Formats: sequence, structure tokens, C-alpha cells
Amino acid sequence: MPLTISVTEQTSPRVVITGIGLITPYAVGREQSWQQLLSGHSATSLLQNLSQQLGRPIAGGIIPDPELSSTSLTRSPFQNDPSIDLTLKATSEAIADAGLDPDQLSSESAGCVIGSSKGGIAGYGELAAATHSRQRLSNSIPPDFWLQCLPHACSQAVSARYGLKGAALTPVSACATGLSSIMRGADLIRDGVCDTVIAGSADASLVPAVLGSFQRMGVLATDFDSPEQACKPYDSRRNGFVVGEGAGIMILESMEHALKRNATPYAEWLGGGLGADSTHLMHFDPAAQSLARLIIDTLQRAEVSAEELDYINLHGTGTQINDVYETRALQNAFGELAKSIPCSSLKGGMGHLLGAAGSVELGFTLLAMRDHTIPATLNLDQPDPECDLNYTPRIAVSRPIHTALKLSFGFGGHLVAGLLRNWQECE
Repeated sequence: MPLTISVTEQTSPRVVITGIGLITPYAVGREQSWQQLLSGHSATSLLQNLSQQLGRPIAGGIIPDPELSSTSLTRSPFQNDPSIDLTLKATSEAIADAGLDPDQLSSESAGCVIGSSKGGIAGYGELAAATHSRQRLSNSIPPDFWLQCLPHACSQAVSARYGLKGAALTPVSACATGLSSIMRGADLIRDGVCDTVIAGSADASLVPAVLGSFQRMGVLATDFDSPEQACKPYDSRRNGFVVGEGAGIMILESMEHALKRNATPYAEWLGGGLGADSTHLMHFDPAAQSLARLIIDTLQRAEVSAEELDYINLHGTGTQINDVYETRALQNAFGELAKSIPCSSLKGGMGHLLGAAGSVELGFTLLAMRDHTIPATLNLDQPDPECDLNYTPRIAVSRPIHTALKLSFGFGGHLVAGLLRNWQECE
């Protein structure tokens, strides 16, 4: 008699996002940042001290709170690196927004994934300056300060603050770090490792070493009439990005966990994809095949059609190569349909937040879905003929957003895509 084995089909937990914490060049706080973004005004300004040090006008997106900014001249030396303070403040807002009791996070099922593109670069700068001036390091610097500059310091700080006992991870994938951190957090829930994950990233890199390096690479915006108009994604006059600082933290939960505590999610995370374009450390394949394949594969695995997309939040750095690359990838993936899908880049208004870009922009995408408003691409006045998509130039547009795609990529060929479904469509 043949042996019969009964197999019970198991499905992975569905992942929802229930809280958002944002600190951006627009404002310290989620709703304030969102309203300022929708106002259509740029938050980038001239970096006076850094412009003097680098010998040319440099624009950037500074957080409007001196105690949180990497440009602060009033912070006491050898405190927490600014990225840690940004992370903790954004995390506090996200937890409150999700309606979570912080005291109930200290369980083996709650973890965090806080990414970093380079660690505490501002703190390393303080150490380098102290060494150069031959200060007696043993007397003037706390012995553990250098540990606060390491890439994992932000995730460690969040775990310690809330007594987390689940996973504590730190993805590092250049300017795709923020979105890859959200994706990794979702994977922890789908794999049953956690039921709650604090996920996102922070970056505080308005320091001479970083800006000087980008300047030498030729990717920093130059020759601008005003710092507010320095970054011009998809515009024929674009010549680079401006660097901003900030943090974006999301609360991810299994749907079962969120509904059990009567939470109302912003959206369901339908899935994400990772890819690589290994053409060059700084450049991408002009044919954009790797990113196109990633976009197609991400939609197919989530069983979402291109026709269902209501909005694409682009990476859109404002550099000559990257903007054409991203446009071409979407053309390859969707054909003529690509021109009819509303999309936008947010970097013209707040700058490129580097390691924090993906998580902050995902936070804004969630708010766009909530309020059914597609944010604008600022400074897009003279479109590049090679960039012919619907970039929502200059003015935000009211439109229902049921399903959204977020793209992020970075130096070294890191590619990430994420799909969201408005919670109103999931109920």
C-alpha cells in the first residue's frame, strides 16, 4: 500500500507599514515635511562654510535644526554622531504614528533594520581633525566614540533604546541603502523571524570629505543661478545632484499582528526586488537592461501588472547619465505604457539624501498614497528629449494612488525596487 504524505500549505505572513517617521531638509517631522514638499518650494540652500572650504558655491539640503544637522557649529564635539540622533528621533515619531507601546517592543519578535551608506562620517571627521591637531585623544575623546561612527551604530542605538531582542541588521548598498533596508525588514517578517520591524536609514554627510569627493567625480551640481534650482532632474540643463541629510524610519508588521492590535496601516508591502548593474563603479549600462529586468521581475513575482501602477517614485538624481538610464529602463520594461504612468523625483526640492534617500522617499510615497496626491518634480522647466515620461513637473497633481512602485539605485550598481498597495485597497 503506497505511503501517503499530507502536506499543509503554508503561506508567508503579509507585511504592512503602520508608522512613518521623517526628518528632512523640509522640516523635522513627517507631516511638516510632507506639507512643505507639496508647497512646491525647494528646501535646498547655499552651504556657506562648505562653499568657502571647497572654493566654489555648493548647495545642499540642511535639516532645519542645528542640533540634528551634520553642518552644526554648535554641537559639542564627540557626542553621538548626527546620524544616530536623526535615527532615534525619526524612530520615536514612527513608533508613535503606529500607535505602538514602546514598552511592548522588548520581545524576541521585534527587531530593526537600520541601513547606512557609510556610517558616521561626521564623527570620523571629528576624529580626523583631533588627530591632525595632535589633541591628546585619550583625554579628550570618550573611549567608545569611534564605535558610534561604525555603520551598525544606528541599529544598535535603536535596539538599545527600545530593548529589542529580535534581529538587528545594517544593510550597506550606497544610495539604495534606504529601500534595501525596508525590503530586508519585510523579509524578516515574511520569513517568520519577526512580527514587528523598525526599518529605514539615516544620513548626515554634509562634510567636506564627501562633498569634495562628489565634486571631483563630477556628479555635484554646479553653475546654478540659485541653490534652490541647483538640482534639475530630467531637465536638459541638469548637471548633477545636491547632497541632503535626513532620516526615514518605517514600522513594518505582519498583517496579523497589526490587525490584532487594531492598527490602520498605510499600505501593504507587496514585494521587492534586488539587482545589480556591474558595468562600472560610477556608470550604468546605457541599455538599462538590468534595471528593466528587475522592474519586470518585481511586478511578476508580486502578480501586479504594469497597468495597475498609479505612481512611480523615481530615484531621479539630476545627473546626465542616471536620469536617462532610469527613463530607458522604464521604457524597456513597459513600452509605450511608460509614458502614461505618473512618476516623479523628489530630489530637486530636498537634495539627494544618499543612504537615507530610499527610506525618506518611500515615506513620502506612502503619504502620497494616503492623500491621493502625486508630488511634483521640481525645477523641471526644459525637459530633456531623451527623458519623455510623465514626471509631474513643478506642480503636485491630485490623483488616486492604489498601487505604487519605488525605485532606488546607487554607485556600484546597486538596484532596488519595491511595490506598495494602498491599505484601502487591501481591506
